[in-house]
Amino acid sequence: MPAHDQLDLDTAVDALYVRPLGEFIAARDAVVRQATDSGDRLGAERVKRLPKPSVAAWVINQVAREHPEEIAALADLGDELRAATQERDRGRVRALDHLRRQRTEGLVRTVREAGEVGGRPVSSAVLDRLTETLTAAVMDPDAAAVVRAGRLSRALQHVGFGIVDEQGEEAELVELHPTTSDGGSRAARDRAVDKPARAERSRSSGRGKPDPAAAELAAAEEAVEEASAQVDRLESRRDDVRERLRSADAGIEHGESELERLERELDRVAAERDETRRALDEARTAADEARADLAAVEDELDDAVELAAEARRRRRSARGR
Repeated sequence: MPAHDQLDLDTAVDALYVRPLGEFIAARDAVVRQATDSGDRLGAERVKRLPKPSVAAWVINQVAREHPEEIAALADLGDELRAATQERDRGRVRALDHLRRQRTEGLVRTVREAGEVGGRPVSSAVLDRLTETLTAAVMDPDAAAVVRAGRLSRALQHVGFGIVDEQGEEAELVELHPTTSDGGSRAARDRAVDKPARAERSRSSGRGKPDPAAAELAAAEEAVEEASAQVDRLESRRDDVRERLRSADAGIEHGESELERLERELDRVAAERDETRRALDEARTAADEARADLAAVEDELDDAVELAAEARRRRRSARGR
């Protein structure tokens, strides 16, 4: 197939991952038909196998396209981290790992504060998947390449033995077509192809024959390097956790002091409430007594008025006689 046809297909596939998630299947099928009509049956078959991205993967793809410089910086940081690990520079490994967390958290915070990506609200679970995927992009160059390409179908996680997707399955880190605009995708493919060759070279002597002792030594050195890097990362995380713990303890102390103040205030308000309630009860009792006294006085007044009227009648009767 001519190169320009591949480029057209590559552009069409890129467009699939930019569309709203709900349009992916229909748009993918349309690309399959176009590829078939153009005679690119292999390309059509590859496109047909592209799964619809998960919500988290779709969001991550949009973030990668909206923040290419930040993603590229994380990928470059991964190269520096691997170089420092190979050189066994533990201080630099710790510093770079700390920088990795800062940059990752910074990009995730930007997305969190925006509240949405491409018009789709971003949940805390998706933000967690974004954090894991960005970490994977730093830790693995092939993961970095596919993240930068913005074509993920599942979010990624870095675990002790490599990269898995958000469902815990082995991640597929192969793109539909290698691109050469920045060398990233082709470099990832070349690394994947070259891994067995590098492994074979490490197991062979200068004459090209297997050397079990050399292979065992190389494996042991690699294990030491990986263990040392893991120790450095864990020590850096421990320092961060300790700092978080100090901040949390300070927050607890402040919170307890504030709670004590509010409890004292509550006790004072409760005492005033009880005093006011007693005064109200006393006022109500006094009002009831006053009403009773008023009723008694009104009764006596009625009796007095009646007596006065009776006395006036007797007086008129006495005058008439």
